[in-house]
Amino acid sequence: MWNKDKSVILSKILIIIMTVGIAVSCVIAPYLVREYDERVILEAGLPSVYLPLLVTLYCCVPPALTALISLYMLLKNIQKNNPFIKTNITYLRIISYCCFAGAVIFVYFAILRPFAWVIVAAALFFGIILRVVKNCFQQAVAIREENDFTI
Repeated sequence: MWNKDKSVILSKILIIIMTVGIAVSCVIAPYLVREYDERVILEAGLPSVYLPLLVTLYCCVPPALTALISLYMLLKNIQKNNPFIKTNITYLRIISYCCFAGAVIFVYFAILRPFAWVIVAAALFFGIILRVVKNCFQQAVAIREENDFTI
């Protein structure tokens, strides 16, 4: 039977898989970007995007790893039945900042290739959603603290 604990465990496993995926991507990114550049960009007669794309992808690694670590810590608190604590608000704030950082980083590449504006928009959208969720958590923490003081 599916329950809350299994859902949290699955989420933690997916975060670990994503972290490993980022590490592997860091190693193979130069080869994948080179293939993309040679087979798609250069064949279309467009200027090379090898270096700009590689720089963009590598610059996105720190915010991505920070977001994954914060997600993992958030899930640990949820697993301990502590969803509405100030620490979780901080984690949600950090994750939203990471989304905004990814959007800002991809603006550089979007100037060269307009399709990247989709990534910028998606990152901004997720950042805004996380800010709203963070505000909900913040309100819940305030209500919980007020109730703790009420006899």
